[in-house]
Amino acid sequence: MISVSILAAGMVTAVGFNYAASCAAIRAGIKGIRVLNLWDAENGEYLSGAKVDLPQWWEGIGKLADLVAPAIWECLEAAKPEGSASIPILLGVAPLDRPHRLPRLDEEILDEIEWRLKLPHHPQSAVIAMGNVSGLVALAHARKMIDRRLSRYCVVAGVDSFLQQEVVEAYMGQRRIMTKTNSNGFFPGEAGAAVLVGATGSSKTKELKVSGMGFGHEEATIASDSPTRGVGMTGACRDALGEADIAMHEISCRNTDLNGEHYKFKEAMFAQGRLLKKRAAGREVWHVAECIGEIGAVHVPCALGLSLYSGEKSFAPGPKMLCQFSGDGPERAACVVEYSSMRSI
Repeated sequence: MISVSILAAGMVTAVGFNYAASCAAIRAGIKGIRVLNLWDAENGEYLSGAKVDLPQWWEGIGKLADLVAPAIWECLEAAKPEGSASIPILLGVAPLDRPHRLPRLDEEILDEIEWRLKLPHHPQSAVIAMGNVSGLVALAHARKMIDRRLSRYCVVAGVDSFLQQEVVEAYMGQRRIMTKTNSNGFFPGEAGAAVLVGATGSSKTKELKVSGMGFGHEEATIASDSPTRGVGMTGACRDALGEADIAMHEISCRNTDLNGEHYKFKEAMFAQGRLLKKRAAGREVWHVAECIGEIGAVHVPCALGLSLYSGEKSFAPGPKMLCQFSGDGPERAACVVEYSSMRSI
């Protein structure tokens, strides 16, 4: 199958309204987490989270479209002279079992985005409702479409928001929100992000090659009473490393969706421990949730965009990165990416 690369990215986050601004802020460690108008009844105080500074506070599908449409547009602009109407959009959104999920999200979100961007509906565009792993499922689908020459480029995007009172109350009921009395939780966030995917070698300046992808299944989910052993994440990482034909010790950085919950850290460490067969120094672990909160279905395009930016600005600890993601359900996903600049060839 054809190899694909990330050629461009777009973002709208709590620390920036575009790709360059968001990545620069995340690189600098600027935190968009602050006290919001979300009430913690147990402690009698407002919760902290990462909110995008849109003109007004509102909720619904329209808000999600406003978050992700500018990010998609950044990618479509980067694809020129390829016409925007010829590029399908694969959009990751919240999973079906998300508490208080917006009704008709899957049916209406693409229409809202296309209306804002004045785009006709592409027959290959689709919504993928798998939360944190949506982006890698979409990336695998994009690779198949490009391999079959159904499209020259694809946009893999994600949009999500946890900033609704009923949503945070549901997660507080599960002891999963960071509060004054709970350190084993996440800060709710919201964002929109997108990446432009094309065949490797189609960029004349830069690209982030996707060398391998892997998917796993975890029985001991975060809601399970079973002990966590990281089986699903280990399988996903092993398959991604295998397809890329490299070993874990050759990875210089792991770009993750770690969000402050102990479960995710344990899972990631189990996977590393099982796959790391040789000692290696200098490996870094990145987690954008530290700056922009838990962003659910946006994690994959955000991580891929940050990996691309780190190559462009030459601050990555090495050329090869492992990106790994896990949702609340059993799905696990990972990919190996490697940056290259065509200017040096």
